[in-house]
Amino acid sequence: MRHVLKTEIVIDASPQTVWSVMDDLARYPEWNPLMPELVGQTMVGRTVTGRMIIEGGPEIPLGPVMTRIVGARELRWITIIPGDEGFSAEHYFILTPLEDGRTHLTNDEIFDGPTADQVWELFDTLGRQSYEAFNVALKARAEALAGASVSIHPAVHATVSNASGEGPAPDVLTIKCHCAADAVEVAISGELAHNHLCGCSKCWKPDGALVSQVAIVAADTAKITHHEEKVAAVDAGQSIVRMACTECGVHVLGRVDNPDHHFFGMTFVHPELTTAAVSPPIEFAGFLSSLIEQGAQPSIMQAVRGELKEAGIPTYDAFSPEIMDLIAWHKIKAAA
Repeated sequence: MRHVLKTEIVIDASPQTVWSVMDDLARYPEWNPLMPELVGQTMVGRTVTGRMIIEGGPEIPLGPVMTRIVGARELRWITIIPGDEGFSAEHYFILTPLEDGRTHLTNDEIFDGPTADQVWELFDTLGRQSYEAFNVALKARAEALAGASVSIHPAVHATVSNASGEGPAPDVLTIKCHCAADAVEVAISGELAHNHLCGCSKCWKPDGALVSQVAIVAADTAKITHHEEKVAAVDAGQSIVRMACTECGVHVLGRVDNPDHHFFGMTFVHPELTTAAVSPPIEFAGFLSSLIEQGAQPSIMQAVRGELKEAGIPTYDAFSPEIMDLIAWHKIKAAA
């Protein structure tokens, strides 16, 4: 006989955050009372192995096959015990986005087969309680991560706009590396533009920051004025050649050498390295998804984007729409 165990809960976190907690099998021992051990890859057709603990009941070895994965929306796996004394158990999670940014989670399992009645007796009682305990633990974990404090960049809450009345910007900005003596210096006589946060893996970041802060200046307005002999390219093969101090490692500027590149004629600098007390406001945060590729846990991304939203900084996974439009138009011009 076919039986369906149904449980549900509403979680005050986005489906992406809930999913990232569920998909991070390595951290199950930290919070998961139902499946404290599950090993493998959550990919369709793959088998994961581990154990399930029914409180007050037996410990059950697990070896289900992943049958359906729709990222941040649905996860299904099935366990099949063949034969006249066998049964099947299809476990599935459905994550439904709610209008207020929360998630409705359905955590169900379908039991079928010759001995499903016998299995159902356990799961309809102690099993149901254990599934509900799992839901509560998942809710606590996801909500804690969604509301966590993250160290994005000191400038997120400290940027002062030149137009705010805090004082005029100097005619020439000076950028310095972090060397206590014989510091590399760059003089910038032009205006800083497109000041933004960047999550890519190439840009220099201050200690403890998740992202870098980058602005663009006209190339002819940025000149190394002190200790140029200490400056070398980090990777000369990149489109933006980041020039760093060989002693402290700080990137003092990023130049574009290819005359056909859409950023040719521009130089990239890090505004927090200037000696000025003022800087233009941060316009956007780009390439945030790249943080995950660098080792950040997907489960913190809601907190990252939430903090930036609170600071009034739009977030993207590329450049801002303005810059993306300029890049697209450059391709049209170059092809003419």
